Amino acid sequence: MASEAPNVGLDGVCSICGNKGIFVRGAAHSTREGFPCPSCRASLRYRDQAQILVDEYGNGLHLGLSQVARAGLLADLSIYEVAIGGPFKRILSPNASYINSYYWEDTPLGHYRDGVRCEDLTRLTFDRDSFDLVITSDVMEHVFNPEQAFVEIFRVLKSGGMHVFTIPTAWPFPLETTPRARLSTGKIEHLLPERYHRAGDGSQSLVVTDFGAALVKTLATIGYRTQVIRRSAPAASQYTNATFVTRKP
Repeated sequence: MASEAPNVGLDGVCSICGNKGIFVRGAAHSTREGFPCPSCRASLRYRDQAQILVDEYGNGLHLGLSQVARAGLLADLSIYEVAIGGPFKRILSPNASYINSYYWEDTPLGHYRDGVRCEDLTRLTFDRDSFDLVITSDVMEHVFNPEQAFVEIFRVLKSGGMHVFTIPTAWPFPLETTPRARLSTGKIEHLLPERYHRAGDGSQSLVVTDFGAALVKTLATIGYRTQVIRRSAPAASQYTNATFVTRKP
């Protein structure tokens, strides 16, 4: 199904809430932000990400992450998510070992603000080998020095742990990673025209990196084993969305 018409729909099951329905492309600005679940409204990129977790932890018994959580299959995991809210927080926050974070310049690192921990991904305050699972959803493209952020996530992952993340990508995936902005003597230097996404707190967040296939090599030098997974393939209107799964051996 190659059409991108807003009324195009697919029969499906939501990998977040587990409900069945017709998933319509809708008027979202990109395919990965479209096809919302008719029940929980989670977009394609969140559902593809959730499907990885269902496949990893669901023991082949459940279709949605919410059912996996209710069955207690996540209870023994220590989970860190970089987000203020969103579909994963609603499901994972009842887990006693779930922590979510956001970065505020005016809040000390490691302190909490409205129940959310303040963390800078390039200098996390967590101990080494703290988490079984780290989740970031369209976060890494906003981080100055993203390679250091991946190093820090590797440090706080336990052996065998994984980081499941999404980043906006073009298709075909470009070969090289391109910086859009950098910090120079404490000030932002724009290398390409400014681009912003809406942040978790409603503000505008600058996109500082356009990632390419070189990212996989960068992750390998840190020590990760990486898969780039197109979970929605072969549906022609959805295969452009990719989810990254990196594991600490």
